[in-house]
Amino acid sequence: MEQWPTVPAAVVVDPDVAGPSSSPGRRRVGVPLAVAVAVVLLAELVVRGASSRLAAPSAWPSPELQKKYDRIVALAGAHRRTDVVLVGDSMLDAAGDPSALRAAGAPPGIYNASIAGETLPAIADWTERIVVPRLHPRLVVIGFSANELNPAVLAPASGFAAYRRSRAVRAASGNGDVVDRADAFLRQHSYLYRYRDVLRHPLGDPAAAAVFDPPLAADGHDLNFADQGYLAGGLPHAKSIVTGIMATLAGFKVGPDNVAILQHLLAWLRGQGIAALFVAMPVTADLISLFPGGAPTYQGATAAFQSVAAGTAATFVAPGTWPTSLFADPVHLNGAGTARFSSYLAPLISSAAR
Repeated sequence: MEQWPTVPAAVVVDPDVAGPSSSPGRRRVGVPLAVAVAVVLLAELVVRGASSRLAAPSAWPSPELQKKYDRIVALAGAHRRTDVVLVGDSMLDAAGDPSALRAAGAPPGIYNASIAGETLPAIADWTERIVVPRLHPRLVVIGFSANELNPAVLAPASGFAAYRRSRAVRAASGNGDVVDRADAFLRQHSYLYRYRDVLRHPLGDPAAAAVFDPPLAADGHDLNFADQGYLAGGLPHAKSIVTGIMATLAGFKVGPDNVAILQHLLAWLRGQGIAALFVAMPVTADLISLFPGGAPTYQGATAAFQSVAAGTAATFVAPGTWPTSLFADPVHLNGAGTARFSSYLAPLISSAAR
């Protein structure tokens, strides 16, 4: 049988004899430890005091996600009633103005939880695991562009896999391990930890990738396009926008996996007893012309949207093609377009939210 090793008599210490002589050793350890703790506490206080002048840190895949998550948590913590939630891509992010919808007769509690720059599975996961469980809406308005049906948007390297690799996402979704939960705890309670990346790169991280960080209203409305005329940034700007759209639509087709994700989201909402209003967002004729195959391809995508909605008992609407004067580019509505969209959508929300 294995036995614990015995302690040689020569090294057995009598505390009454050796106690006083060991205190210098304890002091040699204790003093540096106390100094280290004091330095950390001082640094924590300094960062807390300077936090208003530091760039806002983001533990989420984009600053917009971070801001909207923080706002959703605040609304839930304050027990603010949220009757209607808007979720979708950048098109609804820019077009969904809760204040204008309320002014047009929609219910008072509306929050725009749409997220720009994320893919369809990320938007569905965000809706099911983050938004709805915290805000408990009676109605979810889903607004997408036809491009969300393109299999290319499901690319794992830049899409859902990147979203789910985030510790903040995993912790907030309830899927995190002990490290993810510890990370969330430290970000909440320690400014030194929360701002660690900013402190390491005080002049900005040159290796950081471009991320979506539009100006947001308190109700989640993306204000980035509000004051822009149609492709008003000049010819180089217009060319870059159109080139980007064409690259996004290259090889467009209706992907069965994309359809399945939408079906699951709408069926999940129905299972939760939440009404769904599915909007095929208004577009320009310019955008339709950029689809491979033009109008027939775009109409096929709209028909797929309608079929998904019908199969899940969701209300479906398609505003169609609107004038370019209402857009900042072929995709995103500007301030005038948002006002028209609000007038169009508010009665539909009032009816569906009953």
